[in-house]
Amino acid sequence: MTFKELKNYYNKILVFYSPEKAGYWNSLTPCSIFEKPEKLGRYYLDFSSKIFYPGVLSNDGIPLYSFQGRESIIHPTVVTQYAFGVYENLFLKNFKDDDLKNKFLRMADWLYHNSTDVKGGKGWLINIEYNPEYRLVNPWISAMAQGQAISVLTRASQLLEDEKYGWQAEMALGPFNFEVKDGGLINYFNSIPVYEECPTPHKPMVVLNGFIFALFGLYDLILFNENQTAKQLFTQGIDSLLKILPYFDIKNWTQYYLFDYPNKYYSSYTYHILVTQQLKALYYLTDDLNILKNYEKWDLYSKSYTNRTRALIKKLTSSNKFNL
Repeated sequence: MTFKELKNYYNKILVFYSPEKAGYWNSLTPCSIFEKPEKLGRYYLDFSSKIFYPGVLSNDGIPLYSFQGRESIIHPTVVTQYAFGVYENLFLKNFKDDDLKNKFLRMADWLYHNSTDVKGGKGWLINIEYNPEYRLVNPWISAMAQGQAISVLTRASQLLEDEKYGWQAEMALGPFNFEVKDGGLINYFNSIPVYEECPTPHKPMVVLNGFIFALFGLYDLILFNENQTAKQLFTQGIDSLLKILPYFDIKNWTQYYLFDYPNKYYSSYTYHILVTQQLKALYYLTDDLNILKNYEKWDLYSKSYTNRTRALIKKLTSSNKFNL
């Protein structure tokens, strides 16, 4: 482990008690809405800090991403989250900042021009090798990337009054209709259909935040043009979410994914806060009291220093201790 990696590791430990020390990649993104939206507006989490990208931008202003020191690439979700950061700051300025508007549209243009044909429609490929145990076949598509791209493209279409972005967003729905084994995004956990952030072919991974980001994108298409396919997929997704939430609750904390279930993979502090705030936003979108109940319970978990310490110890003594 390099000095930089070691410093980052210890910083992640401190974040359990001093959240303000969170870096760019695990920054806190609180729920930004306080009622059910009637039309497409600000994004559901406050990504305003994501505008301060710590890495290198391409000549076109697109953030470049290097995974574990490898050659820099353009990663779809790095682009979308940077776009959310720009959009939130633009929203706070009542859309009257031309520089921010142009930055946001550059991200939307990159998404528009860099999608590729995938099962059922259009998608954004990710070419990163994670843990070999996952058996992801490069390049692969992601429900998280699809959902976030839809969220960016629908807002770009509305901002510019340009239908091409909306058309691209609708084309991104395609893979949500097919199973992972057929090139789509649906896997099954205990017979429950889920939208996979990482479409592992041999067993479901079920990363919670990626699933919810996909739901946000589907909801955005409903607000954008009352898309009936998106509505059906969103309704199915919420039904599945309510069924899988108990599996993520590991008594006073949450776990990151269900890949090794029933083994537990404790969430980092910032990840626990992220999924908690996602549930808060989903409650406003759906008025579902079961979602509210889970949000309130998980929110209480994070307020306890005893729970934080227990979760940190579990992380430090587990095989995933370096993934805090």
